[in-house]
Amino acid sequence: MIKKSKKTRALAMNIVNGSPDKKAGSNRVILKVSSSDWRVPESEVRMTIRDAQSLRSFLNEYLEG
Repeated sequence: MIKKSKKTRALAMNIVNGSPDKKAGSNRVILKVSSSDWRVPESEVRMTIRDAQSLRSFLNEYLEG
């Protein structure tokens, strides 16, 4: 099972993959975007591993240097 986290100044990224749980959403990617404004709450994007792979493919294709 893979459980990894990475944080930057504005973003926290978490991934869980290969979980033996059979519950929906047990294999997932979560992106949390912090806010410096107290009136704006932290935003969170949750996606399946399959959706994250599609996003990675899209970004690799269009953000190529």
